[in-house]
Amino acid sequence: MSVRQEHELAGGIEDWEDVQGHDVDRYGFINLQRKLSRPGTPEPRPPQRVSTVLQQVSESPRKHRGFTRSPSSAANSTKGTKLAPIRKVSARSLNTVASNSSQRSTSRMRAAANRLPGNRDRRWMDEAGDMLTLPPGLADIAEDEEGGKAVEGLKKKEWERAEKWRKMAKVLKAGQDGEGMDFEFDARSPKLIERTWKGIPDRWRAAAWYSFLRTSAKKRNDSASDESIIHAFHKLQDASSADDVQIDIDVPRTINSHIMFRKRYRGGQRLLFRVLHSLSLYFPETGYVQGMASLAATLLCYYDEEKTFVMLVRMWTLRGLDKLYEPGFPGLMAALDEFHTKWLDGRPVSKQLNELSIEPTAYGTRWYLTLFNYSIPFPAQLRVWDVFMLLGDSDPSLTLTKDRPFCGGLDILHATSAALIDGTREILLDSDFENAMKVLTSWIPVKDEELLMKVTKAEWKLHRRKRV
Repeated sequence: MSVRQEHELAGGIEDWEDVQGHDVDRYGFINLQRKLSRPGTPEPRPPQRVSTVLQQVSESPRKHRGFTRSPSSAANSTKGTKLAPIRKVSARSLNTVASNSSQRSTSRMRAAANRLPGNRDRRWMDEAGDMLTLPPGLADIAEDEEGGKAVEGLKKKEWERAEKWRKMAKVLKAGQDGEGMDFEFDARSPKLIERTWKGIPDRWRAAAWYSFLRTSAKKRNDSASDESIIHAFHKLQDASSADDVQIDIDVPRTINSHIMFRKRYRGGQRLLFRVLHSLSLYFPETGYVQGMASLAATLLCYYDEEKTFVMLVRMWTLRGLDKLYEPGFPGLMAALDEFHTKWLDGRPVSKQLNELSIEPTAYGTRWYLTLFNYSIPFPAQLRVWDVFMLLGDSDPSLTLTKDRPFCGGLDILHATSAALIDGTREILLDSDFENAMKVLTSWIPVKDEELLMKVTKAEWKLHRRKRV
């Protein structure tokens, strides 16, 4: 399986056996019984179970968040209805009614204030629960399988965004007939950073990610060159790894609903095996750990196996994955502790989770080790990766310690985790231990990745202000 055959590629005609083109979404995921949920981007089937309450929320229409004054109960009670019999009300009940009335009034005032430009980030965080439902425009399109003019408008917008990225790209190498072209992006450009938060067009995603990590590598004198990493990849194919048996077991279970990875010992599974085999030998202290396969598979959706290996090595050395996957996982524990104490602590939802004795290790381990691969839909995961690839460098102004080994390098992951907690906040605050655990450890059906990233950015900005 580790020996590469001549002209071997993934996604060949054999992968499409018994599969029709309309059953595969734009990212390569197969869903034979899918219903159109958005134009060109149907939701892939969740690789993990979805909690019942999350499923119910995601299938409900988005709530209207107005801030107009609601009619008084007195006015409502006089419209031809009989008055309820008077009963003795306890002081506790009176306090509860008064408290609820005060909360509703405060909520309306806050909702109104959130419409002010300076409170936009607070508004996204307050309305984070809406990320679980389709936004009104896409919800309307979802009801119509054709979509009509609305779909054409979205396609036009996507083309315009791709054209903006084309203009930002600098050609480093021009191959014959456009084949093998290499691009570079100015990672310091405020315009590029802002557009990355809005999402990289899929046709530019591979070039942008590669450029972002290459820029980070140039900042480090000890970074290996692309050529030396690729040379090591081919050399390691001839060596044996103690992890090969476990890799062989895990490969067929890795995003096997994707067109590339659906067939045993064929196409993408062979590529994935070779990449993980070499990675286990390139970082011998870590070896192979479950979770790595999903990272490699995501990258193989955009790169050949050589460039995938380069990207993984760069992510290990430049994005803190070497510490996250360190034997014994002290880095992972430090990351989760940082999230708990610096990002989550002090919030009502944090108090609720503490009372339920739910620590970040109970749900955050998979989030951080797979970079949310098995926790949110693939389009949402890609949006998180867009920003992490660009802004995942450690901050040289921060002091590296044993308890804080990442120096701000995982801030995007922390902000995303906080955003997911925000998105499920209303459910968590009303849950017992069992239901809270089901929500936090299930696949979270994010349907509005735009709002997810707005909340993530708001959390990221809030933390940076606190740091200063």
